[in-house]
Amino acid sequence: MTSPESPYFSPPDLPLADHPLSMKGRFGRLSFIAWSAFLHFIFLCCTFALGLSIDIVNIATPSMDPNWLISLQGLGSIGVLLIVLAYLYFALVVTVRRFHDLNRSGWWALLLLLPLVNIFVWLYIIFGSGDRGINHYGPARITLFWEKVLAWLMIILTLLSLLASLALFGYMSGGEQPQTPAEMMQKTTKYF
Repeated sequence: MTSPESPYFSPPDLPLADHPLSMKGRFGRLSFIAWSAFLHFIFLCCTFALGLSIDIVNIATPSMDPNWLISLQGLGSIGVLLIVLAYLYFALVVTVRRFHDLNRSGWWALLLLLPLVNIFVWLYIIFGSGDRGINHYGPARITLFWEKVLAWLMIILTLLSLLASLALFGYMSGGEQPQTPAEMMQKTTKYF
C-alpha cells in the first residue's frame, strides 16, 4: 500500500503563477498562436521604430561629422542585433512551451533548423493536440480570453490572406490559359 505522499502517484504541484515568458510550463494551440502573433507584432514595432530612427539620422547626414555618423550606424547595427536576439529567445520560449504541451522535450525545437523537416514540425506544433491533463511538464495551462481572441483573429487573417492571394492569382491569369511566348509576340506585334 502506498502512502499519500508517494511521488509516483501524486500530481506535480501547481505553479503559483505561470510566467508565460519562461521555458517552464505549457502552451496550448491558441496560446501558442496568440503569443507568436504578439511576439511578431512587438518585433515589427521595434524594427519599425529602429528603422525610422536610422532614417531620421540619414536625413541629417549632410550636417553631421562623418565619424559621428559611423558611430551612429554602429549603434543601429547593435540595436538590430539585440532585437533579433531577443526575438529568437522569445520565439524559442514559445515553441518550447508548445512542445511541453505535446509532452515532448524542448530539444525538439532543434528540428526546426532542418530544411523540409521544419514544415512537418510546424504542422505538428499547430495541429497536434496537447495533453488534456497533467503531463511530465506540469498541468495544462488555461488559455486566457485575450489569447483566444488574438489567436482566432490571426487564424481568420491568415485564411483571408490565403484567399486573397488565390483570388489575385486568378485575376492576374485572366481566366485564360497561359500563352506561349510565340503567341504573345504575335498579339503584341499588331500594336507596334
